Amino acid sequence: MALQWEEGQFRTYSCIVETVEPVRYQRYFFEQAVGEDTVFFGAEGPSATPPARAFEYLYTNELDVFEIPDWARGVVAYQIFPERFQNGDTSNDPKDVQDWGGIPTRENFFGGDLKGILAKLDYLVDLDVELLYLNPLFRAPSNHKYDTEDYYAIDPAFGSTEDLKELVSQCHARGIRVVLDMVFNHCGYRFAPFQDLLEKGAESRYADWFLVDGFPVRTDPPNYECVGYYKWMPKLRLKNREVRDYFLDVGRFWIREADIDGWRIDVADEVDFTFLQEFRRAVKELKPDALLLGETWKDGRDLLRGDQMDSVMDYLFRDALVAYFAERSIDARTFDQRTQRILANYPDNAHPVLYNLIGSHDTARFLTVAGGDLDRLKLAVVFQMTFPGIPAIYYGDELGMKGENDPGCRGPMDWRNGDLDLLAFYRRLTALRKSSRALRHGTYQGFALDKDVHGHVRRSGRETVYVLINPSEEERNVRLPVFDGRPLRSLLDGKKHRVLLQEGMEKATETDPRTIAGRVELELPARHFDIFEQGGEQE
Repeated sequence: MALQWEEGQFRTYSCIVETVEPVRYQRYFFEQAVGEDTVFFGAEGPSATPPARAFEYLYTNELDVFEIPDWARGVVAYQIFPERFQNGDTSNDPKDVQDWGGIPTRENFFGGDLKGILAKLDYLVDLDVELLYLNPLFRAPSNHKYDTEDYYAIDPAFGSTEDLKELVSQCHARGIRVVLDMVFNHCGYRFAPFQDLLEKGAESRYADWFLVDGFPVRTDPPNYECVGYYKWMPKLRLKNREVRDYFLDVGRFWIREADIDGWRIDVADEVDFTFLQEFRRAVKELKPDALLLGETWKDGRDLLRGDQMDSVMDYLFRDALVAYFAERSIDARTFDQRTQRILANYPDNAHPVLYNLIGSHDTARFLTVAGGDLDRLKLAVVFQMTFPGIPAIYYGDELGMKGENDPGCRGPMDWRNGDLDLLAFYRRLTALRKSSRALRHGTYQGFALDKDVHGHVRRSGRETVYVLINPSEEERNVRLPVFDGRPLRSLLDGKKHRVLLQEGMEKATETDPRTIAGRVELELPARHFDIFEQGGEQE
């Protein structure tokens, strides 16, 4: 068994077991050499002799295999908060719309819409974006639209169904898939069934659509379950068959109507998992390669069992990057353990589509958390763009936008004063990722070279890419372990580095991919990174 992940005192090993007869019934136990002794481990625990009762592996059914959309593996994503990206049609502006560039509040509007997004598609193409995630578009009174009033109608301030269809069509023509935000954990106060409940009480045909603690229904304070004790967002009872059927139909409707490519599920970890199973089946039957992305702020492995979501919003990834790059509150070893834990906790099949974000509409901007330090943002982006999964850009981060958490992080896109040098940096990294099979699809191995410097390697076949990051305030002399005897070439300045081979390791090893063939001695300046490709012959 090969060592796969390391986290503190825990290690994860893996191996491929060839099919043996009989294929429907296999037994196994573990044997570990400890000095001169041998310890066995079976279904009843450790023993000094081969266990009487082994572990059992019976069978893998076809539908037990976790399948994800091939198109989503390793793509670059871009998240847009529609009300704040671009105003493309002033005729549909909300009442009292603010001048673009003003200070965002939880109540004000700036006029962003679907035609505005459509006008900026070439900008996304230049960023090598292949997945566009849009916050809710459906009719709602707020600027964020998470208080949905009508799930079958595009909010008039954003445009029309035809505008959405045109946007999706133009995105597809440019190689960009579109995922919309769906909220079925709760609805808005103005949702027609809830209004009927308020009017008719226990006599309403929708009385069982919600979680009401007695009648009459009271709103101040609410005597019904709602999100965050916020009366404007009543929680829906997904146990109810009618409620389930309603949202299954909504999920299918917009795929048929606008040819969207999937759904991001709001607060997915608060939704009845049996409903998520039904929703997956309904969506995948209609569009097998649709992407289902679940929101969770914790370890989301319970959503990634192959029967619910394809991916989760990896806020644990963001937490690690904030701590290591922005706050400098953890060292390289702790950072490595936390990022390897993410991969160890999730199925291997999910790794290529983990939604790796450094900011969203629900967090302070990364540049704000980093105290405005562009170097720290850049180093975080380097790691994000070279880690397995889907690196997700929150609109405006690539232009250096700042902002505290909601509403500060939801400011109008700074088209006029954005940092163009930072934008060029993002474009360089997204282009590098798109051109490298190793960075998009390769295996991952991370390591701490000292208390400050982190490194990792991505490999796909003979294509090998090494990444070194030094977020400290001092230059570091490091010895980078390499797993192949071929020299390294920096993708930043083209400089070549000779490998100091270990005895007997002139060639790359294929039996154990973690075996070190040699080392490269490097100087890494403070607040600096480098990316190397490995190839060619030693000089």
